[in-house]
Amino acid sequence: MKKRTIIFRNARIRTMGRQAKAGAMACDQASGVILAIGSDAGVLRDYGRASGDAVDLRGLHVLPGLTDCHTHFVGWCLMRSRPRFEKAASIQECRRIAAASLKRSPPGEWLVGTGWDRNIWDDPRIPGRRDLDQVSKNNPVALWSKDWHALWLNSAALRRLGVNRSTPKVEGGSIERDGRGEPTGILREEAANRYYLKIPYPADPGLKGAVRAGRDEFWRLGLTGFHSMEGPAEYRVLQRLDEEFKLGLRGTLYFRRQHLERLCQLGIRSGFGSRRLRIGGIKLFADGALGSQTAWMLEPYEKSRSRGMAVVSATGLQVLVDRASENGLACAVHAIGDAANRMALDALERARKIDANLRHRIEHCQLVRPEDVRRFRKLGIIASVQPSHCPSDLDIIERHWGARGRHAYPFGSLARAGAALAFGSDAPIEEPDPWKAIQAAVTRQRMPPDRPPFHPEQSLSVEQAVRAYTTGAAYASGDEGWKGSLEPGMAADFVCLSDDVFKMKPEEIHKVRVVRTVVGGRAVYKE
Repeated sequence: MKKRTIIFRNARIRTMGRQAKAGAMACDQASGVILAIGSDAGVLRDYGRASGDAVDLRGLHVLPGLTDCHTHFVGWCLMRSRPRFEKAASIQECRRIAAASLKRSPPGEWLVGTGWDRNIWDDPRIPGRRDLDQVSKNNPVALWSKDWHALWLNSAALRRLGVNRSTPKVEGGSIERDGRGEPTGILREEAANRYYLKIPYPADPGLKGAVRAGRDEFWRLGLTGFHSMEGPAEYRVLQRLDEEFKLGLRGTLYFRRQHLERLCQLGIRSGFGSRRLRIGGIKLFADGALGSQTAWMLEPYEKSRSRGMAVVSATGLQVLVDRASENGLACAVHAIGDAANRMALDALERARKIDANLRHRIEHCQLVRPEDVRRFRKLGIIASVQPSHCPSDLDIIERHWGARGRHAYPFGSLARAGAALAFGSDAPIEEPDPWKAIQAAVTRQRMPPDRPPFHPEQSLSVEQAVRAYTTGAAYASGDEGWKGSLEPGMAADFVCLSDDVFKMKPEEIHKVRVVRTVVGGRAVYKE
């Protein structure tokens, strides 16, 4: 009879559970669940005879598998093979990158890219369709801004998508127009999202291949799961891979607003699915982004009269949150500005009367007033934040928020207030490297450091940061009963590291090497 138990021994395990440290664990190979955890001698004594294999981890440091709690996973997988514009310092350089990519594109094929950031351009004017028409009159071109809140199109793309002077306004978004009423080529917020979804995906084999490559990169980074803010099309791709036993990650999806009614009609609630792939809830937007100055503010931006953009009214948001809550769907509400965070908290507070057990969350929480920070624990709202945004945004925080920046990325205040924290990357906006994110949460500096820590009173300890990727991540999706820590009965998802991140110099945490990643007791990555 085939033995089903595998023992991982000679390790330095931090369980993030009740038994803080251990040296070995026994896992059931069929279920992928931990049977026991303890000392080498104890685990070998109790399970050695039933073991089909014993893996010597040679003193490696072991943590529970990490989960990236905010991605656009399928979109990120696709963007990895598409042109990137983060380092372009001008419109001219963006054109050069696009032109080089178009040389490899058949006539009429879409060119889709991401990452342009006019905040770092020599001439920070808003670009338009004519800028891209200079490199492509026939191939449609669609380029996302770095924050994914503005879409830059050429004339061919506008024609293909049917955007013209008679196209009606889009609620919660804008189609920018010139003095004659013609679209300039810039779509913002819901307008950008709506028309981007009309751009065809690549053929299925290429799409699944891109997702498998992205999955492999997650394993290499020590990530065993993700939460993704996408929709049914992306869910179907992941579902097909899962059915073929090729997904290899624990995925939780939050569908977009336009799918709310369909989910309600079908009776699909948060938690629907399996332990490999499930529905988390619904993704809603309260405002835009700092980089595009569309984050909704209580007071105007520095040297401006604008307070940004609320992409939905307070009443409209309340209707959506209530509808989701009545149907057992947790809400993940995008809120960047202090006004948007307050509006989101108000809506979620009222929804608690409908169902106080749903794991509602606010995504980003980038600027939160102190009086609102305290409400997160009181209301049981998860703060789903992305630490890597902090060092990336240092210059524009100062430029657009001024003194209010002391309330930006308030990780420390949220933790001290007892809020549940969950960490993510917002990939493809930032790279999904959890070790760089943990370092950013601890140091609040760029790499290499070019200035003192940004409001160091908002720093977290390494343990708090690791928990936000493990136990906090599991809590955010309602899965803390079976994953997030290494204990008997929990999923055997873990990562083996070259060094102890708890003892490394904080500014060197990003150098830690992932030596092995294990999902369900099966090694999916080895260095």
